[in-house]
Amino acid sequence: MRQPITVLATFAVSLALAACHHEPPTMPTKAFTHEGVTLTLDPPAAPNCKPGTTYTATLKWSVDGMDAPKTEVRINKPDGQVFARSNDRTAHSETGNWVTPGLWFLLFDRKSGELLGALQAGPRPCP
Repeated sequence: MRQPITVLATFAVSLALAACHHEPPTMPTKAFTHEGVTLTLDPPAAPNCKPGTTYTATLKWSVDGMDAPKTEVRINKPDGQVFARSNDRTAHSETGNWVTPGLWFLLFDRKSGELLGALQAGPRPCP
């Protein structure tokens, strides 16, 4: 009689863990934000057209319509390094001198794991 209870308990724990685990969303191919979300980078691009240029920027984001927002910004991929977190509707964070053209900033809702927006640092139009 003990074995069915153990199997049932193991199944219940596995189900609970699966419910808490969020698969990261697929990587976007273009910048976007959900309605009510803003995501900006200042400056939005490298100051010159030289390959390998790095620069410092400020990332700003806001999420309207979320009760008790818990956001997180990841770098370059959905399961990438965490750059910043906030529990406020409006937040910002300054990078170091490591932003390069093509670098992605991905804004997530930490509660649901939903990707709220994506922004890519870009080069300025070069002659």
